[in-house]
Amino acid sequence: MSRTVKSFLAAAILFTPLSAMAFDVDGYKAVVTESVRELLTGTISDPAASLARQEKLIALGVEACKENAKDVPADAKIMELVIASAEGMKGLTPDQLEAKWGDAGDAGDAIGVPLKSLDQFSKTRNYIDLVVHPARAYSFIKAWQSSKNKQALVEAKGELTEVLEHSEKLRKAK
Repeated sequence: MSRTVKSFLAAAILFTPLSAMAFDVDGYKAVVTESVRELLTGTISDPAASLARQEKLIALGVEACKENAKDVPADAKIMELVIASAEGMKGLTPDQLEAKWGDAGDAGDAIGVPLKSLDQFSKTRNYIDLVVHPARAYSFIKAWQSSKNKQALVEAKGELTEVLEHSEKLRKAK
């Protein structure tokens, strides 16, 4: 394939509105896998690119949550909360994200959907975690940027490894 054709295809993919696409589990997993591969090295040569990948995962997760809200009306309230909260998640510390969006988090309490009532790998939780885990990885990478503490990268890798499980559960559910 010529360089021009590859460039055209890459541009077409980049500029295709996410809302026009159904959730692409394979595409999501490819971005996660690329991030995990980088984190396994124990350093990040281009932190901006790494953070951009997490932002892309968050955006893809938001689109998946929008689809789920339409397909499963019973999930609409919690999906709408995840969607509305996604951008702000990047500004939270990993501990704050866990307290708010973890398995025992309180984010859904105010809308009558306690997160502790959801099974860890329920379809609803799988969709939520498509956003939450990359947001936590983002926070850990930001922490690594300022501290250079390699444990932050280990934690980021753990978040992304776990979201691979969630995405695989969604694939099997389709």
